Amino acid sequence: MKRSVCFFLVQLGIVVHLGSLHVAKAAEDGEAEVPPAVQRVFAVHCLDCHDDATKEGGFSLASLKPDFSQHAWVRVHDKIARGQMPPAGEDRPSAAEIRQVTDWLSKELTEATLDRRAKDGRTSLRRMNRREYETTLHDLLGIALPLQEMLPEDNLIHGFDTLARGLDTSASHLLSYQRAADLALAEALQTFPVTSVTKRHTGRAYLESRLPVHRTKGIDPFVWVDGETLIYHARVYGDQSMQAPKPFLPGRYRVRAALRPVNSGGRSMTVFVGKRVDRFQTEKHMHIVDYFDIPAGKTTVIEVETDLKYSQGNQFIYFEALGLPWNGDLAKQRGAAGSKPLPADFAGPGLATEWAELEGPLDVELGVRRMFGDLPREPRMPEGRSVPANWRSWRVPGEFTKYPLTARSETPQADAERLIRDFLRLAFRRPPTEQQVAHHVAIVMELKNQGEDFHEAMRAGYKAILCSSSFLYYIEPPGKLDHYAIAARLSRLLWSSMPDEELFAAVERGELSTANGLRTQTERMLRDRKAERFIRTFTDQWLNLAGFLDMAPDGIYVEYDTMLAWSMPHETRAFFREMLEKDLPVSSVVQTDWTFLNERLARHYDLPPVQGVQLRRTALAPGSRRGGLITHGSILKMTTNASYTSPVKRGAWIMERIVGLPPDPPPPDIAAVEPDIRGASTIREQLHKHKKVAVCAQCHRHIDPPGFALENYDVVGGWRERYRVKQGGQDIDYVELANYPDRRIYLAKPVEASGETDDGKSFADIDEYKTLLLRDQDQLARNLAEKLVLYATGAEIDFADRAVIEQIVRDTKARNHGLRSLLHAVVQSPLFLEK
Repeated sequence: MKRSVCFFLVQLGIVVHLGSLHVAKAAEDGEAEVPPAVQRVFAVHCLDCHDDATKEGGFSLASLKPDFSQHAWVRVHDKIARGQMPPAGEDRPSAAEIRQVTDWLSKELTEATLDRRAKDGRTSLRRMNRREYETTLHDLLGIALPLQEMLPEDNLIHGFDTLARGLDTSASHLLSYQRAADLALAEALQTFPVTSVTKRHTGRAYLESRLPVHRTKGIDPFVWVDGETLIYHARVYGDQSMQAPKPFLPGRYRVRAALRPVNSGGRSMTVFVGKRVDRFQTEKHMHIVDYFDIPAGKTTVIEVETDLKYSQGNQFIYFEALGLPWNGDLAKQRGAAGSKPLPADFAGPGLATEWAELEGPLDVELGVRRMFGDLPREPRMPEGRSVPANWRSWRVPGEFTKYPLTARSETPQADAERLIRDFLRLAFRRPPTEQQVAHHVAIVMELKNQGEDFHEAMRAGYKAILCSSSFLYYIEPPGKLDHYAIAARLSRLLWSSMPDEELFAAVERGELSTANGLRTQTERMLRDRKAERFIRTFTDQWLNLAGFLDMAPDGIYVEYDTMLAWSMPHETRAFFREMLEKDLPVSSVVQTDWTFLNERLARHYDLPPVQGVQLRRTALAPGSRRGGLITHGSILKMTTNASYTSPVKRGAWIMERIVGLPPDPPPPDIAAVEPDIRGASTIREQLHKHKKVAVCAQCHRHIDPPGFALENYDVVGGWRERYRVKQGGQDIDYVELANYPDRRIYLAKPVEASGETDDGKSFADIDEYKTLLLRDQDQLARNLAEKLVLYATGAEIDFADRAVIEQIVRDTKARNHGLRSLLHAVVQSPLFLEK
């Protein structure tokens, strides 16, 4: 309830007095003056709750100095402009008064932003994050060595690891960069000749190489050889499955296999390609590379390309068919014959492998060529011994362990200058200055003059480059970026890496100075396989898909399994890829009449059957509750807790990630809402009590509605009409799951998914809420444009940036704010093209 009018008059006098003090102080400090009309609005409508004595929500407007570099003034502007303050039920200022305040604040905040930017630029000095460090070294040196794990974790700001504010540098970073650079160079500069080779073995050959192990493990009774083809009639652990040849070196490899279903009843067979890691012989981890549906009745050649980061048998690719019984189950089915070889006429299903092959390492010796060009490489012999004439016939690594390959130079000074200059251009993402060339050549020549051979001196020089500030940081002067800086920013956005030669050539031709040239290069880079890094990383961070596996669902969700866990995030990434490739509207995030499904997801969503494991775009029937990204299983699982859903958590996620109006953080002394897992009360009943706390009510008005709209989706994204609980009791039923009739669960109270938005619009369920959300598609586009700007530029959205974001929204409106159009508009905007 408002205090008395008399109190307001007294308070108004105090505020005017405080305002006059601020004015006097402003004259000394150069701060802006608060106009008397604005002071009156604050006095009458704001200071009752936000003076120094009350400080509701921990915020005092009375003592807030008119220094518009403070983010607190942005919050004041937004709360008033959006009608969130004064809160509902209180006296509100007139439209003219609101405009007075917001116009004044908008002017002051914009001027403060532009003043700071004129001195420092929009984006502060930004370090390469550890993900970019790894991918850049992979592309620069042609290696696949894992490097991220060697570096300290980066901080996430607004969910992204690209913002300069979160990319600090410590002594630990500097030491880690030296270690990582050492290992990367050692990987690129192998001590023996490396060539890309293709190794193939037939099914029979693989079996014969594994016979002793197979017999020890009891695998023999479940395999059959037909000529050169090996047939598995049971699933076994990855170590014993059909494998591709093993890599000799870490690197990127292409793997192929010729596979055929046997006795599958005319149905296709699902095969997954796994990657086994056993780096230290004690720690084992199975990783799924991909799934394939193999049609019945014919041989299909499958192909994957992947990094194999360890060698010497510690990592390999294997193939396994889903749907086959496990070896122990097949043994039980066969009874007394379970330990004996299968008969020739065995009619059970199986997977036939005719052959498997491994090609690689791909990009072989790329790093050697970039660091030593066409210089000869010969074994390093002890002093006084000449290089044997037959050294090219030495076994690998064999003698090269004692006599490693070393680059030779007859003119070290000239060669060092030529090679260092070329390498700096790639590493520094622009032609180096003469001072930079001289500095790094001096490092090499000093070591050479101290008796180090040319190869090792150059390697030390390259290590210095990979640890230098010009490599680790994106150093840009305030103002418009030059073409090299634009190329570096574009390659960082789309590839998490450095520019390639074609992008450098476009820079040198001046093409990035035109909108058409920039668009052409953006399109080319989006078509490159490296653009998959953007799709993966942006969805991982914008939608928090990276945290999908952080929490396993409670055991009462009996339908959750490995295949479902694999399928869910792949649906969302495939959905985002489709939006990007087809320039589909931003409204697709909320509602579509299609999604990407496989057999497992279709069953989980209780949709018409889809055959196979490969995800394909599938039309949805009218009224389907699965259209749009926000009702994907991945999103619904990731925004819950292990055993219960939280409208607060889901609602806050929708408001922050999709709508772009994030709630304020909760007060530190307010306990979280814990649902009654016995089913005696619903989460709505619990939240109703929570919202009686005044400090909570304002935020819950915004975040609860979308959370409740999603309440019909359970912890693993399945549709529900009632809440699931762990045990029986009064008014609790034990029933079969509708789309899993072989599994039973306990159900308690009915789900309530209705609600009312903060502006008073009611909805009965998720369909009606989606309709409300789609009324403001400009806001959806505004949010996604802001997220792309955050990710692309490494800087947060300043107040002055809002005008540019609004221009992007206007420019893409005619194309329904298509995702590809939004991305192009961001790349063409001043926010991207200026520091």
